[in-house]
Amino acid sequence: MKVKRFKSFRFKMVMYMFFSLIATFITEGLIFMGIYLYETEIIAGEYKKVWGASGQGKMSFGTFTMSQSIALDAWVIAIFTILLLIIYFILISNKFVTYVREIISGVERMKSGDLMEEIPVRGEDEFSEIAASINEMRHNLYETMEAQKAVEKTKDELITNVAHDLRTPLTSILGYLDLLTQGDFLTEEQKQKYLGIVSSKAKQLETLVKDLFDYTRYDRNKVKIKKEILDLNLFVPQLVDEFYPSFMDHQLECRTDFYEGALNIEGNGELLARAIGNLISNAIKYGADGKLVEVHTGLKDKKAFVAIVNYGKIIPAKDLDKIFDKFYRVENSRSLKTGGTGLGLAIAKNIINLHEGNIWATSDESGTRFQIELPVVQAHMPNTGK
Repeated sequence: MKVKRFKSFRFKMVMYMFFSLIATFITEGLIFMGIYLYETEIIAGEYKKVWGASGQGKMSFGTFTMSQSIALDAWVIAIFTILLLIIYFILISNKFVTYVREIISGVERMKSGDLMEEIPVRGEDEFSEIAASINEMRHNLYETMEAQKAVEKTKDELITNVAHDLRTPLTSILGYLDLLTQGDFLTEEQKQKYLGIVSSKAKQLETLVKDLFDYTRYDRNKVKIKKEILDLNLFVPQLVDEFYPSFMDHQLECRTDFYEGALNIEGNGELLARAIGNLISNAIKYGADGKLVEVHTGLKDKKAFVAIVNYGKIIPAKDLDKIFDKFYRVENSRSLKTGGTGLGLAIAKNIINLHEGNIWATSDESGTRFQIELPVVQAHMPNTGK
């Protein structure tokens, strides 16, 4: 905020002093005029006593003279003038002093940790500029502290969730290793079974560590990706084919509806395969009860989209905005039924953000739909022969 010359603090001080001087001179003038008129009346009375109504006689100057009655000592006048000047200056500048105290009070509140109440900005002088700057600093400090609290909360949640997800497979691994090292009472078949469980749990740990690494790696501000032109209509069907064994294992039918033409986008094939693969994997895990998963591609408003639909349990509306948060799971208990690390959707969101795209989910009686949109570089319509 730029301070105007005629509204500056220095100009105001000059004006306060000027008005104080004017008020002082006016007050003194009125006082001295009153004294003069009062003493003039006395002089006139004495004149009548001496000269009479006819105006004849002789006035005695031995008892009373005008010069003695109206003359004040120079130092009395000076002190009176200074006192009046100070009083008027205090009265006139009281509004400014009160505002300065408000600013000081606001700073004291900030020192004590109260960052909610702003200092009022009045006028356009240097002190209003100071108040505005302090308010801006208060706002920035408040946002910084809130961000730090969020970081601390996220860190605590991360530690809690990672500890939980690590502890479960580790407990199983240690338990079965203890059984395997105890000796001869186990049959060869039991040993192979327990070794298989240990191997499975170790791979689960490996997946968790990899997902944690990928989640932080694919954060928008931490990695720059190499892009190339990709046709989603060639890319997505290949991904669907790779998940065919999983569809079979979960007794799921997969229906596809691909756009009739090329959907060229600029992206990183490896990362997009990870993101879309996570969405398909999520649909398989949570849509098994619906016996059907659908995969669609299309073009809308110059953006290519990929949609994965499952017909499992409906996701509550209150959870839809949170399912892309790390470690968030819709179910209350962190059961092992669906597996996973709780990072798949968060990783997918980070990857789509890196591609300047959008990702969201809807869920109702017509199915749970996860959809991503990516900017199209060039979309070719099929040749109809016309």
